[in-house]
Amino acid sequence: MIGSVISATLSQAEQDFAWAGSLEVTNPASFQRIRIDDPIDLELGGEMFKLMVDNKTLERDGVGMPRLTVSVVSPTARFVAPRAKPMDKTWDEPVWARDAAEEAVGEGIRWDLVNWLIPGGRLAVHEASPLDVVRTIVDAVGGLVESLPDGTLRVRHRFPVSVPGWATASVDHVLTDESDNLSCRESHVLRNRVNKVLVRGYLPSGDGFLSVEVDARPDGPNQGRTTFYSGDTANLLVHAGKEVSLADPLVSAGVIRPGPWQEMKVTQDVVFNGTATATLDKPASAIDSVIWIGNNLGPLSREADDRTLTVPNAGVAIARVTYRTRAKAWRLYAPPMVAGLDEFPVNVHFVGSTREILGSGEIYCQRGDGAFRGLDISDPLLTSDEAKRSRGRAEIDAGESLQEVSLSCLHRPGFMPGQLVEVHDALMGQSWRGKITSVSHSAAGAKLITSLELLRYVQSSV
Repeated sequence: MIGSVISATLSQAEQDFAWAGSLEVTNPASFQRIRIDDPIDLELGGEMFKLMVDNKTLERDGVGMPRLTVSVVSPTARFVAPRAKPMDKTWDEPVWARDAAEEAVGEGIRWDLVNWLIPGGRLAVHEASPLDVVRTIVDAVGGLVESLPDGTLRVRHRFPVSVPGWATASVDHVLTDESDNLSCRESHVLRNRVNKVLVRGYLPSGDGFLSVEVDARPDGPNQGRTTFYSGDTANLLVHAGKEVSLADPLVSAGVIRPGPWQEMKVTQDVVFNGTATATLDKPASAIDSVIWIGNNLGPLSREADDRTLTVPNAGVAIARVTYRTRAKAWRLYAPPMVAGLDEFPVNVHFVGSTREILGSGEIYCQRGDGAFRGLDISDPLLTSDEAKRSRGRAEIDAGESLQEVSLSCLHRPGFMPGQLVEVHDALMGQSWRGKITSVSHSAAGAKLITSLELLRYVQSSV
């Protein structure tokens, strides 16, 4: 269809979703017949690629032959703008991650990644392309989206083989100086080492919640009173988040003693300021009712910290939420006189310390001694331990001692990002293994060269 091809380039790197490149052709008549989105079958060194026309350009200088170039891309380009229509959708019922991703693109996906159940209301998109939906799901567990040569969309783990396993795993390709390698360039990059991360399946509301107030309930022990005199007993309520450990309070005068736990109902107007999250004033043990005053952003979900509320659709709205909360009661016994005064202030000091909670939507992922802790990871889609472990391993593998290597070699079929390669380097007198992060093919006539970007594991000295 496109006539004789005199040169071609084609490449795909991690974080890309498609093979992309260009073809230089010689037949002007065939070139004129080409239309955007036309399918193209391209054979490079015995490997077949399913592509489509992304663009075409004509460059003419004087009376010489024009230069005719056709830009090509994998058919997965149909899943992004401007070819794909933006979508608004909320998965109100529980859905498997793979099912949601395939529903978004309308076809099957090669799924080489953990598959987990996402609760109803957790996954919602607004003005998103189908590929945005897939990436949102896959990114949560440390995965990547790419295209296979046959045009199939594939998702996989960022490190299909964990870095410590590279030494013993089966490799996809073996390259030698004698028959393959043409050039090699190494660069040392300083990385922040990570061998321990905390992964949680919710968005935290803060560093820890603690509030103290006078019990002003009309039916409470103070009977609605908020002013007290010398010799009185004042009843206090202390609300603490589940991440807070409360120490015994200190008091400037009198005696304070603990009372029983109290459960009460609170009604609060929760404000969403163009977001999909909002925060309750107090930790909720249960939500009894929700009334949207105006815009309705969908069903509320209470996250594991008991204060963060999430909705499927970001927006500007107010929700009147009635919820139950628990508080620890304390009784302050004020003395009749202090320093000869029968009117005096009393200072009560409550101290709480945050603690790391396991079993409430959080897990630790650790390799070795765990001495190098990375940033905490929070994602509401991470609702199973298997999904959290997948994300944690991706972060720890990325935090290993990895060296970037650029390698050019004679073409061979089957190179893909994520594969393991064993390189025999005669000049350096050693062999080593690395993961492919980018593949680029370049053909000019009969000459076909492949350029690879790799990550090589270098044993850390710390």
